[in-house]
Amino acid sequence: MKAVFGVLVTLLVSVSFAQSIGVKDIPADGDTTISVKKGSTVDNKYEVTSGEDEIEGEEATLTKEARANWKKACADWKKELKELNKDNQVLAMNCGKMVCAKDGVENTCSSKATYKLKIQVK
Repeated sequence: MKAVFGVLVTLLVSVSFAQSIGVKDIPADGDTTISVKKGSTVDNKYEVTSGEDEIEGEEATLTKEARANWKKACADWKKELKELNKDNQVLAMNCGKMVCAKDGVENTCSSKATYKLKIQVK
């Protein structure tokens, strides 16, 4: 009698902690798949994207000043990109090769900057 009572108590305890799921009225003709998952199944999917920006320093009479202006513009671009870098999304950034051109008496230095970003898509 004690053994039967022990089994009944064990079953009652097991049933009281059990969680159940009922599935009714699902047509079984053809392929049917029923899936039950417990907990969060968030898959963070990321995509790497590349892009370009034009960096141009302010005009200057001397080439040396124009180069310094481009270096400042490059540093400002990097700073701005880093400020927008939430959750370490910036993978790479490069100001590119500086090219200076003279227009009349003014010199301007510019370059094509490149970057790679990690973007969450899901």
